[in-house]
Amino acid sequence: MKKNIAIIAGGDSGEYEISINSAQIVKQHLSDEKYSSYVIVIRGNDWYYETNDEARVAINRHDFSLNMDGKPIRFDVVFNAIHGTPGENGIIQGYFDLLNIPYTSCDVMTSALTFNKSYCKRVVSSFGIPMASSTHLFKQDGYLVEDILKDLKLPLFVKPNAGGSSVGMSKVNKKDELEKAIKLAFAEDDEVLIEEYIPGREITCGVFNFKGKMMAFPITEIITKKEFFDYEAKYTAGISDEITPADISEEIDTDCKAISVDLYHRLNCKGLVRFDYIFNENGIWFLEVNTVPGLSEASIVPQQAQEFGLTLTELFGMMIENVLD
Repeated sequence: MKKNIAIIAGGDSGEYEISINSAQIVKQHLSDEKYSSYVIVIRGNDWYYETNDEARVAINRHDFSLNMDGKPIRFDVVFNAIHGTPGENGIIQGYFDLLNIPYTSCDVMTSALTFNKSYCKRVVSSFGIPMASSTHLFKQDGYLVEDILKDLKLPLFVKPNAGGSSVGMSKVNKKDELEKAIKLAFAEDDEVLIEEYIPGREITCGVFNFKGKMMAFPITEIITKKEFFDYEAKYTAGISDEITPADISEEIDTDCKAISVDLYHRLNCKGLVRFDYIFNENGIWFLEVNTVPGLSEASIVPQQAQEFGLTLTELFGMMIENVLD
């Protein structure tokens, strides 16, 4: 008997369109023989399924069910494709925990921690993993540019503390650019993270635990033609090269995968997770964790999975079977 799968998408962040695209790719590649899948759009208080003739059918939020032609549809698994809030920060996970509906992403605690870049850095730092010096600003507290520059050295990266796809992120090379960058980040979030720039090469590693078998996917190196890997560079063809597998030494490859698997365990991750780093002559530097990575065919982790030998149908099916059991 087919399992009913809700692919949740949308969300309330600047990654809305990316999430919708990810969900459509998941639906396209899920096995029709095993699953009946429904893309459920969640944005604010609008939770709905859109039929083939573009009619919107509201979700019953009391039990997350769908009424189609007088027949209730209850979901066996939620496939989480929401990047940003509420899908990546623990909010939607808490809702599904209350309803006892399994989902493909990390749990409430891990999602909340890893989505808060500053708090996650503090935890990861306690494991002895190098990372950039940083400061954490709260909108209600105010700040002085002079005080920030006493503690941190230019160049700096300024970003929303809880956000993704580099929305609201800036690289600051001069003192007089810092104020504008902070305001841009505060327009996206009430908290801002400011980090020192680390020169080096950017690499990223996807990790997946399938029924107890850990998989560290081939590493990708990101080479951008812009000053950094911003929103445009991530989603505009030709601006960045994503090289999988990365042309790196065996030592860096082994160390990066080992660190990623270790962090996956220590942070109690579940499902498909991506870890981002910079490496240089001084070692591998942690950047951040992405617990709901992009899932389009051009996204990084699907590229890595296919290089690993998995089709997208196999990968997405494994993500579902993981939680069905």
